[in-house]
Amino acid sequence: MASYDPEGPYAIRQFELDVLIPIEAFGLDLSFTTSAQAMVTTVILVVAFLAYSARKRTMVPGRMQAAAEAIYAFVANTVLKTAGPEARPAIPFVFSLFVFILFGSLFGLTPVKFTFTSHLVVTLTLAFVVFTYVNVLALQTQGLGFFRLFLPAGTPVYIAPVLLTVEVISYLFRPITLGVRIFANILAGHIMIKLFADFCVMMIDALGGVGIGLSLFPVMMMVILYGFEILIFLIQSYIFMLITSIYIRDSLHAH
Repeated sequence: MASYDPEGPYAIRQFELDVLIPIEAFGLDLSFTTSAQAMVTTVILVVAFLAYSARKRTMVPGRMQAAAEAIYAFVANTVLKTAGPEARPAIPFVFSLFVFILFGSLFGLTPVKFTFTSHLVVTLTLAFVVFTYVNVLALQTQGLGFFRLFLPAGTPVYIAPVLLTVEVISYLFRPITLGVRIFANILAGHIMIKLFADFCVMMIDALGGVGIGLSLFPVMMMVILYGFEILIFLIQSYIFMLITSIYIRDSLHAH
């Protein structure tokens, strides 16, 4: 009879946080964890990449400069096409979110990095940052006229209370749906990859040399899933950027 593993499969344990620097202030646990380390590392690496790419800006860009310019142009074109030319000042904000999510997720596939986008608290925080930004932008741009979004002109009086309630609830749920979407997709992908890794270990433990041969199948599945995971990172980062651009458009243009 197989012995019970109290720690559980690595497919689940991979999301556990390790405390690197314990910090407690005013009764709150503010410890520096592996998730915080991953976020700091991502920021440092992305800033280093962009700074190195822009160190010698030339008319004929090198590979690094061309790569950085291509990413920025992709984000800028998406924002301008979605939200209009008035959204140009928002491009740096959206660009920062896009590269932080994308590269943070990609770095998480390496053996030495933690995927912080697989934690709901991180993705919800990013979504609430977007939510706060677009609301401040809306009030600056439209003033109190922004609230017309919740009750379009010409709405019959007898429908107004129901429509207003539905619109307000739907609007307040925007950051939740935005944060949960990217979290759920990345979480599921990581669990699938590590499940096949657990299968390999179980086969080798149970069957020895025969298990090594049989583990080639889950290894091949892991390689395929890694490819799908990278594609998911690209798609989810793009969707986060696109939805943010849509919210910016709503903030800039009265309805």
